Amino acid sequence: MPSTATRLASARQRLGLVQHPHALTDRSLSFLVRQAHRSFVARLADRLLPQGVSVAEWAVLRRLWQEEGFTQVALADRMRVRKASLTSVLASLERKGFVRRTRRGEDRRKYHLFLTRRGRDLKEELLPIGVAINRKAVAGIDPADAGLVGRLLERVIANLEGP
Repeated sequence: MPSTATRLASARQRLGLVQHPHALTDRSLSFLVRQAHRSFVARLADRLLPQGVSVAEWAVLRRLWQEEGFTQVALADRMRVRKASLTSVLASLERKGFVRRTRRGEDRRKYHLFLTRRGRDLKEELLPIGVAINRKAVAGIDPADAGLVGRLLERVIANLEGP
């Protein structure tokens, strides 16, 4: 069986998270945002691996920790991902006993997503990981500057997603 380090290196390469020597030559906003995102994802993947949770599963859990009961379509909308991309992630979370799908209301075709007790209990274990990564990301940056970056990125998102 491959070592943890070997599996991590393989996952990083598959996900395109391998840093190339010439990667910092491009200074466009889109490039820098993508590189920052890749760095966040790589650190998160490193820290979640021992807990047996993927980054995609983490994203779903984070959303469900905030609010449960979404249909898959509604969850995909709120996460800004395609419904189909959630199918295997939700199946995995269900197999692991973190999420359950429940039919509610009159439309018996729709399943609503709820955390199990195990899924809720993960919050105390996993949420500090995200906090620590965010703290590391802003280390040495004035809090006012970090806040400004957040507001500017929110504006970039609004500009790109708006009319």
